[in-house]
Amino acid sequence: MNKTSQRVERETLAGLQRLSRRGFLAAAVAAVAGGGMWKWLNDRPAVDGLASPFRKAMELNAGISRRIFRERALAPEFERSKAVSSFRRNGDIGLSEIRPADWRLQLVGVLNPASYAQYSGDVSSWTYGIIPSDTEAPNPDVDSPPKKPTMHEYDAKGAAVRMKPMEMPERAHADVPGLLLTMADVQNLPHVEMVTEFKCIEGWSEVVYWGGAHLRDFLAAYPPLNGGHNLSSGIPKYVGFETPDGQYYVGIERDVALHAQTLLAYELNGQPLTPDHGAPLRLVTPLKYGIKQLKQIGRIVYTDGRPHDYWHEQGYDYYAGL
Repeated sequence: MNKTSQRVERETLAGLQRLSRRGFLAAAVAAVAGGGMWKWLNDRPAVDGLASPFRKAMELNAGISRRIFRERALAPEFERSKAVSSFRRNGDIGLSEIRPADWRLQLVGVLNPASYAQYSGDVSSWTYGIIPSDTEAPNPDVDSPPKKPTMHEYDAKGAAVRMKPMEMPERAHADVPGLLLTMADVQNLPHVEMVTEFKCIEGWSEVVYWGGAHLRDFLAAYPPLNGGHNLSSGIPKYVGFETPDGQYYVGIERDVALHAQTLLAYELNGQPLTPDHGAPLRLVTPLKYGIKQLKQIGRIVYTDGRPHDYWHEQGYDYYAGL
């Protein structure tokens, strides 16, 4: 190697070393700045369980989604052959195995509830029977393990589930008048079927074949206090849903409740729902992520106040729309 080549090599190496030092210093400065910014963001006052800058970002995204939303716009629908034969089970908060005869849908906020045969002066007094557990105590003389316990067996304690008192302004401990509806009342509504994509906020999705009734048909059959049968203007801003034990709860906006693809579903792949998927009745809408599509509805509430929402209280976006 001649002297010129050696000089060029030395200069190149020296230049690379300078660049490496600068890059390292720049990266270190960026890391410190980024760490400081992240700490500052997380130290901001919490709003609904989330640091305020992150909550504001979520609210901005939700506002954009609401402005884009069009009631007549439909999510893609598919041929039945595209639906999964075994829908993925995900999430069991609030689920219990309830005897079908013991289930009632508590409806609160309906117009003239006392005029219905299903009227109750206090819907919250209804209890839901629990299917007895098939759990067996371990037998020291047998080498096999005990049977698997049923869902939420330890919470149910072999008795019954009673929904927790609903938080109502100024009447938190008063009786809750409304209707106690049976599955027959829901199934008397026009039956519809839908094959749409179910999207989970965790990032997975599956095409699912549902059967049930339009929520808007339910609203027309059991209209709210201030609406009568004028669905376009009389429905309150929100519809709230809770499981029979009150452990899981969500709220959806009026436009979503009236949408043509929002169902009270009681069938999956042409068969009645199983306990894993929310038997006997669940909410289904391709406009929302799965965290909003509550399984095993125990109570529906018509309200102008935004209902409480389980995952929103854990820091997620309330709207949770697609």
